[in-house]
Amino acid sequence: MEGVEHISQLAFVDQSPIGKTTRSNPASYVGAFDELRKLFSKTKIAVERDYKPGFFSFNSGDGRCPMCGGNGFEHVEMQFLSDVYLRCGECNGTRYRPEALEVTLERKGQVLNMAQVLELTVDQALDLFEKDTALLKTLQPLAQVGLNYLRLGQPVPTLSGGEAQRLKLETEDFCDQRLASFEALLNRTIHLVADGRAKLQGDPLADLTAAHQAQTIEDENGPSLY
Repeated sequence: MEGVEHISQLAFVDQSPIGKTTRSNPASYVGAFDELRKLFSKTKIAVERDYKPGFFSFNSGDGRCPMCGGNGFEHVEMQFLSDVYLRCGECNGTRYRPEALEVTLERKGQVLNMAQVLELTVDQALDLFEKDTALLKTLQPLAQVGLNYLRLGQPVPTLSGGEAQRLKLETEDFCDQRLASFEALLNRTIHLVADGRAKLQGDPLADLTAAHQAQTIEDENGPSLY
């Protein structure tokens, strides 16, 4: 086999679940949630109350609902039946304390708190925050791989196998810090992508190829070589 010396790594991207925690979502997975929390912490009311970005985290922040711990629901274990998930009666599924929801951002005539922003789809967020460059940069990869319909705050465990696969491939490329640039990583990495077209609308491989401007070699009897 020729040219092996030019390959730095081999990555198999399957359709296994990304994680089990419901606090993880597409926005947090690609870094958009960090940018959102920074934006909210710079608002007038947040500055007056000394709310830092960490206040708006529902993983550990003081702004998260104390009843559900930022999950938005309560997990009720059933002994002989499937577990039940009930909407939190304290925050009504918003994940936040009332004082956290009092902090709002205004974009294009819309006034939204953090819970409402997390209900936006990727497409809606791209349009609403078109002038927020740092946030836009984190969200664009999601749209490029066809995940523009996902809600920013959608719990990761609810994603399909194909959706999880696209998200993993995108973040692997953009978050790897070992090489100087994305182009350098892409040119030196072979991705083995389990075909997910039966699970999603459109052609995931075509979306990924267009997003990364790379060639796709497909094996009809197995995973696809990207």
